[in-house]
Amino acid sequence: MVEGGGTVHTQLLEAALADELQLVIAPLLVGQFDAVRMLGPASYPGGPAARLRLLETRQIGDVVLLRYAPKDTSTEPR
Repeated sequence: MVEGGGTVHTQLLEAALADELQLVIAPLLVGQFDAVRMLGPASYPGGPAARLRLLETRQIGDVVLLRYAPKDTSTEPR
């Protein structure tokens, strides 16, 4: 498991080194223009059309945990 900032997350996902992505959606609205982002611009595997595969959703108090697996694009038609 890796917890880090947007730079680390971007590098791992761009290099296809992540086998799972866990997102926690919290009831907070952050609208500042310079707010920290989870991911930066990159050439992610499969391009913008490759969707992650949802593995699980779980409510934990007032937040929701979403577990995703990167979609295997090696067998997808181009």
